[in-house]
Amino acid sequence: MLVGIADLALRNEQYEQAARLLAASAGVRGLPDRSQPDVTRIEDEARRRLGDTRFTEATQEGAQASWRELVAVTLAS
Repeated sequence: MLVGIADLALRNEQYEQAARLLAASAGVRGLPDRSQPDVTRIEDEARRRLGDTRFTEATQEGAQASWRELVAVTLAS
């Protein structure tokens, strides 16, 4: 579910939010899920748009944030 919302954020050009949601998704599962092609696609596009430094910062923020809050912010926009 979080990967789908990360895809929505990406489509809305909310690249930092997409990175945060991917990190939150990995936190829920315990490990990054590389078996889903959407995860790689979203990660690659967000990293390309943000650059490595900002992408890393956004994923660190997402790993520490409440996934519920991240979802609410994304769906509200």
